[in-house]
Amino acid sequence: MPVRHLEATAEQQSVSVELESVDCLQCGGQDQETGIVARDPLTGIGGSFRVVRCRCCELAFTNPRPTERSIGLFYPESYVCYAERRPPRKSALQRRFLRAILRTRYGYPPQATGWTDTVVAAVGRAFIRGTRRRASWVPFRMPGRLLEFGCGAGGYMRQMRDHGWIVEGVDASRFMADRLRSEGLRVHVGTLPHPDLRPESFDAVTMRHSLEHVHSPRAVLRAAWEVLRRGGLLVVIVPNFASWSFRHFQHDWQPLELPRHLTHFAPQTLSAMARAERFRILAVKQFSKSKTLRKSAENATQSGCRSWWLRSLRWGAFNHPAAIWTERSRQADCLLMIAEKA
Repeated sequence: MPVRHLEATAEQQSVSVELESVDCLQCGGQDQETGIVARDPLTGIGGSFRVVRCRCCELAFTNPRPTERSIGLFYPESYVCYAERRPPRKSALQRRFLRAILRTRYGYPPQATGWTDTVVAAVGRAFIRGTRRRASWVPFRMPGRLLEFGCGAGGYMRQMRDHGWIVEGVDASRFMADRLRSEGLRVHVGTLPHPDLRPESFDAVTMRHSLEHVHSPRAVLRAAWEVLRRGGLLVVIVPNFASWSFRHFQHDWQPLELPRHLTHFAPQTLSAMARAERFRILAVKQFSKSKTLRKSAENATQSGCRSWWLRSLRWGAFNHPAAIWTERSRQADCLLMIAEKA
């Protein structure tokens, strides 16, 4: 594995970035073609980074990439996943809809007992539209132990705890882990596999915008399989490298996130990697966010994009319908995969 160093300047200080070249993260192949080259707009260090595609299995990944010792340079304290964000406020009616949906359709305790919940859940499903809003509706598995991989600021852990799960988290940030522990949440510092997590001790493992950040995604999925009980669920959300917006925005696509995103999944490559680690795929869905299209359009405008219709996605009158269209045409910005340990 060749290693080299780049010298860059960030805030008038010299930063040494150690890079490594790797074989395909899925099949180990060495036959690769360059897909795109882009810089990191967040830190400005390290120069340009290349995304390649394996000609054998079609997996896309950043290559060369920062080593595990250097990748921390690209995660400033202000990085978005560590920012405290208040959850959107729900009305009493929305909360009633959500409780009924989770109880009747996803097996959450306490179990629904009458026709009232069934009717309210049916109305609620019509009211709460879009895969993005339903992305947190993980089917309940008894006794309800859930591990959030890459828990960040802990918002999703709190949400699932409120829904009845017994939650634990794993994150690379010791600072965030200590912060969440002070709230009574159990968080392990590091990655998967983790020595403090016993085999077959969880009923669900969730990876929301975290699998694309790790250096060894197959090892992480393998470790998730080990800590799940038989019938336990794996829930993964990652950016969709086969999306309409990536094809059109290219280096201005907001979820590209080089070099923090090390693996760039499409529906078929995400499913293939999970199957290779013995998971049974239950569903692969897609969803888009208007905000993602807006930020991509803003990036393109700043880069001097001349296409008026791409620039127009800065405005809600255009990016909201575009997000809906990309979902319906299965070219959305995000992938949601639910798999099972069979």
